[in-house]
Amino acid sequence: MIRVVEGTLVEDGRLGILPAAFNPPTIAHIALAETAREQFGLDQVALVLPKTLPHKRLDREDFDRRLRWLASLVANQDAWLAASAERGLVVDIVREFREQVSAGVELFVISGRDAAERFAAWDYGDAASFDEQLRHFQLLVGSRNGAYRVEPRHSRRIHSFAISTEYNRVSATAVRDQLDLKTVPEAIRDSVKKAFVGGLQ
Repeated sequence: MIRVVEGTLVEDGRLGILPAAFNPPTIAHIALAETAREQFGLDQVALVLPKTLPHKRLDREDFDRRLRWLASLVANQDAWLAASAERGLVVDIVREFREQVSAGVELFVISGRDAAERFAAWDYGDAASFDEQLRHFQLLVGSRNGAYRVEPRHSRRIHSFAISTEYNRVSATAVRDQLDLKTVPEAIRDSVKKAFVGGLQ
């Protein structure tokens, strides 16, 4: 079940969903979401932190801290939302949203090129294939470190868009390992510094 921690879900229109680990959120996450919102006429963008990432479950303290960061980033912005999801696969997150929004809400998943390539190549076992999943949402892929190649059969469900190359080298890993705070949004910079100073992760 989707738990909204900041904002109010739209009742109609186009909802963009950006799921990520947000460890921590960076200016690249914000640029990706905002560019998609502008280019595809999204009425709202939801920054979504899954409780369970593929092959990993977050401890409660870490999870709550990341949610607080997201809430701070979207506070007082009508077109933004911060939320958590129970599960980590994109199709499961989409299903959780579909259970909570009206049929009039059109769902779009936002990702960078590297994440989109993982979605497409993931071994879903006996679950719905990537092609089948795309019937439930459209995928908006930002050209981070290269453009995403859309297969002809996906041309109506996957849409690529360009973001500035200045975000190519932005890395949450660099924030954690090198305390590279210049790529962290100012609203959460002090909190992120406290979280990772001394090599804490």
